[in-house]
Amino acid sequence: MGKSAEGRALLGSGRVRFKVGDGRKGWEEPGEEGEGWDAIHVGASAAEVHEELLKQLRSPGRMFIPVDDEKGGWSQHIWCVDKDGEGRVERTKLFGVRYVPLTDAPK
Repeated sequence: MGKSAEGRALLGSGRVRFKVGDGRKGWEEPGEEGEGWDAIHVGASAAEVHEELLKQLRSPGRMFIPVDDEKGGWSQHIWCVDKDGEGRVERTKLFGVRYVPLTDAPK
């Protein structure tokens, strides 16, 4: 992002930040435990919708996540996961995709 003026401006403003870590655990901000996120977009396929991500999704909130199908391999689908104002979770399978897998954090 630092290669363009727009990217440098977003980085400098703090509106865009990068974190290296285990994406299956989400991103909890220091001092904001329990606050959560209005929306979560996961950019790599997950073996499942991880509980850590659901806990970080606000009520109401929406998560967009590619999930491996049960039969394994490269068969994946995008799931829309909605949490209503009462904390109830509804999952909707949308369409087939191919994403790289979520992996362990670098050592």
